[in-house]
Amino acid sequence: MNQLVFKVPLTKSDNSKLKDRLSKKISYNLRKFRQNRDLTQQELSDKAGLHLTYVGHLEAGKYHPSTYVLWKIANVLKVSLDDLVT
Repeated sequence: MNQLVFKVPLTKSDNSKLKDRLSKKISYNLRKFRQNRDLTQQELSDKAGLHLTYVGHLEAGKYHPSTYVLWKIANVLKVSLDDLVT
């Protein structure tokens, strides 16, 4: 059965909520994969070419990383971008 789907523009509030949920998901996955690989935040930041404080903020869900930053982290952790965001 076909369903009719209406696309409604997101409000700024909705967009902000989505970004926050995505940041929390990324922060959880980032920490999980980093710890599974027995890496410290310092080791991850060194290997990915990122500042230690930035990695800490990502794990705390305070920042919304770019696709490029996620790609750098995924390469170090040997996971896909999908693994980090889903």
